[in-house]
Amino acid sequence: MNILQKYNRIIFAIISIPTLIAMAGIAFLIICEVLPKSYPEYDENKGVISEDEAAKNAKKELYNQYISYDHMFVLNSEQQEFVIPVTARTMEKKERWTERYRMKESSVDEVVFENSANNDRFSANGEPQPEKKPDTTYLAAFYNSYFVNLVYENAVKNIHRTLIKKRFTGWELNYIRIGSKRYLAFIGTSIDSNDDGYLNDLDNGHFYLYDIDADAMKEVTIPNMEILHYYLMKNTSYLIFDVKDTKRPESHKNERFMYRYDTNTGKYDDIIPQEEKKLHLKLIMK
Repeated sequence: MNILQKYNRIIFAIISIPTLIAMAGIAFLIICEVLPKSYPEYDENKGVISEDEAAKNAKKELYNQYISYDHMFVLNSEQQEFVIPVTARTMEKKERWTERYRMKESSVDEVVFENSANNDRFSANGEPQPEKKPDTTYLAAFYNSYFVNLVYENAVKNIHRTLIKKRFTGWELNYIRIGSKRYLAFIGTSIDSNDDGYLNDLDNGHFYLYDIDADAMKEVTIPNMEILHYYLMKNTSYLIFDVKDTKRPESHKNERFMYRYDTNTGKYDDIIPQEEKKLHLKLIMK
């Protein structure tokens, strides 16, 4: 073996060893991405288990969920008024009823609201200012995790309420203020429509409005339609619903419609008239 061959072997060894190490590292990262992840220190929030699943666990004397209370978000700090979401955490391993369970909280950003009060009706020189329209408050941040209940408290008025009285999972929780009316708005379900053992946004959801001051819960429904998302039109009483037809054929699985809902009257209408829908369809079928 001549000097050049020895030199080439040394160079090959110097290059190949780091390359093999890098390839092994890349392979490890790929395996970590492909294999299912396990988080032993953090239980999952997948929504509450269905009634059927809970009955099966009860027969086996097994328990796989516990209640936790998320950080509150404040509606009015002067009134000590706030809402606390209640979550059902699913343990990775089922435990016996007789065992002791620990509580754990997950974090959520505090929501921040625009100040819609019109307290300053006069300018600096004493001239009256034009009255502003009621500001429909929007959320700078909202609660986007699953919750199984909501606790409302107004300490100054000595009010403390649990808002939901059934097995339920909610999501897309928002606070809405229209003039003097104040609501908690969210989507949720009490039916395991896909039979996966959990109530969550993979099931058919319904839209709810909770009137905070009247202590009244209203379920908003549109016949044969499932409300997927909702949008607030600022300075109006209107919500825009993103919906899908529950009786749509499989070939139309991604079909969506847009509805306008008036929170004051409870009336709703399809934003796109039927004739216009026919025109849109005709334009793609020519």
